[in-house]
Amino acid sequence: MIPIQKRFSFVFDWNRFLCVFFVFLFPTILFALPTYKEVKSNYLPSDIRFYDREGELIQRLRVRKEYRSEEWVEYKEFPKFLIDAVVHAEDKRFFEHNGVDGNAIVASFWNSLKGSALRGGSTITMQLVTILDLELQPKPKERKSIFQKIKQMHRATELESSWSKEEIFTAYLNLIYFRGELRGIASATKGLFHKSVSSITPNEAYLLAALIRSPQSSIQKISKRVCLLKFDKDGDSFDCEDISRFVREVLFRNLNYPQQPSIVPLFAKSILELGEYGPNYHLTINTSISISYQKKVEEILKRNIKTLENRNVKDGAVVVLENKTGHVLVYVSNIGKESSVSQLDLIRTKRQVGSTLKPFVYAMNFQQKKLTPSSILSDSPIGISVYQGIYRPLNYDKSYKGNVTVRESLASSLNIPAIRALSFLDVNEFVSLLEDLGIQGLLYPEYYGPSLALGAADISLLELTNAYRMFANGGIYSKIQWRKDKGNQIQSVIFSPEVSYMISDILSDREARSLGFGWDNFLSTSYYTAVKTGTSQDMRDNWCIGYSEHYTVGVWVGNPTGSPMLDVSGITGAAPVWRETMDLLHESLGSKLKPLEKGTFKDEELPNLEVETSNQNSFEKTKSFRILTPVSGSIFALDPDIPIGRQKILFTINSYDVSYSYHLNDLFLARASEPYLWEPKKGEYRLEIKDKDNKVVSFSLFEVR
Repeated sequence: MIPIQKRFSFVFDWNRFLCVFFVFLFPTILFALPTYKEVKSNYLPSDIRFYDREGELIQRLRVRKEYRSEEWVEYKEFPKFLIDAVVHAEDKRFFEHNGVDGNAIVASFWNSLKGSALRGGSTITMQLVTILDLELQPKPKERKSIFQKIKQMHRATELESSWSKEEIFTAYLNLIYFRGELRGIASATKGLFHKSVSSITPNEAYLLAALIRSPQSSIQKISKRVCLLKFDKDGDSFDCEDISRFVREVLFRNLNYPQQPSIVPLFAKSILELGEYGPNYHLTINTSISISYQKKVEEILKRNIKTLENRNVKDGAVVVLENKTGHVLVYVSNIGKESSVSQLDLIRTKRQVGSTLKPFVYAMNFQQKKLTPSSILSDSPIGISVYQGIYRPLNYDKSYKGNVTVRESLASSLNIPAIRALSFLDVNEFVSLLEDLGIQGLLYPEYYGPSLALGAADISLLELTNAYRMFANGGIYSKIQWRKDKGNQIQSVIFSPEVSYMISDILSDREARSLGFGWDNFLSTSYYTAVKTGTSQDMRDNWCIGYSEHYTVGVWVGNPTGSPMLDVSGITGAAPVWRETMDLLHESLGSKLKPLEKGTFKDEELPNLEVETSNQNSFEKTKSFRILTPVSGSIFALDPDIPIGRQKILFTINSYDVSYSYHLNDLFLARASEPYLWEPKKGEYRLEIKDKDNKVVSFSLFEVR
């Protein structure tokens, strides 16, 4: 018996007849079909891709849960054997017909007249228009009606008249499902084979083609179909059992979809949760993160937390902001895999901030001309009536300094003068000030009482760091910027440039700070910085927030559970991380603007300052000297079994220069043109690097026992 296709083909041109039939049946277009360009532009992968400021892919984050898809793959990227396999499996005459294969359609109708279900005959073009036109899709658990089938053929001929064959084939492979949630050819090759489309093998192409018709079929059925496809294309020169084994290995394998890279997942989630990606996200977000700095700061944090383990310190977080732009440069949410809360963003977690609120108390007093840096405050016992009874604050060291200047009070972080300073203010106005700085979730002022001056409010590291950036920008506040391509910022004036200068001048005053912290600590840098530490009640949280001319760095150290640390203050917990991070940022970046010279102010006298701006892209590059070894705080023990003269301690710095010199306990050792070997003796030592003007540019404290 002659096959039905051949019996009719020599009598009648079914393709041409069907074209005329469709024009007669559908004289007008029901709606305009989209162009290939429109379909491609509306295509959304299931993951957003995040890039750092240099264009390096740093994070993928899935945002569409109903399917998993990758980037659009163009026709030129398809291997020829993949095209051949799909065409052979789904539409043998794809490159010959005009959207409808007349012979296949007639054969399908003929079979339906004989009692078989109406199926088959759908070309690749017809399948594609069904995806593009929702009216052509059958209802759940129902087959497509005859009317839908006729309309589908009509739409297919329309599509063929405006799209090229390559465009139709490309859109088809990018929009169909292959297995489970895998939508599109790119996700199929990645999910099934962990490969790109261009890297697949012929056997993998046969498997992909076999999955199109019935993606959820049993492995046995799919194996059989792959063998039939391969037999039709390659003959019997293969072992079907080998093919079946290959199919079983692929489909039995647990679908471990690679979500790489994943370097800053919590940073990426912050962008989405804060709505910083816009209502209609597409493929990529170009962030402000520097991945090179990010990785280095992660190591700094982990190393420092490790040294504090014996003091019950388990975790920490670091954020770095660029002063002028507000761009997030570094975002270390916790110590990573070693963290007990690796999925928790400790940068956005709210905690009591301790003494880090004091600069804002004094700044508001300066703004309202109630205090100046030279004003005298009493650091003496005080009792304040509150609804629970009498509030009697103490300083950190439980001592009193008597009458002190505001400069000394703030720089040395004295508690009682700060509470006296808050008493001069309207606390409602102070809470409003904090809200103007982007701090959210504050309670009513009476809830805090006088302890608000000591940081009783719960604030996140992100909010607090950006509030300090306001001082670095001369009293001008703007929101944080997460994206490199973000437009102009809305700015608001919080304090005058004069007030901001006074706060910065105090927070950079090493001499004034010595009253509470001594001369030797991690807050003293060889370049201009203004910095403040804080410790919450019962030593639950350590903070160190400070800024240079170019960057604001915020550090939190503590325990996610809120358990107290053991004798760890901001100066010993968070400050070392802050100092190392600042040194890292300034290693190849010299300060173009020198710190303003310090002066004392008479009551109600404010300096007449000009706000100076700088071009962030024209930084002056200078050397930044830093002692690498010995690390400050090191303890060395002499070995009695090693002869005298054979034990040495190596002094190294990050940049050698003959104009600089090593000094140990104020005694000259040698020029800093190379590493120096020193014969140790018992005692406590201060190693300094001095420049040609005898100025200390870096120091390290260590002990020999």
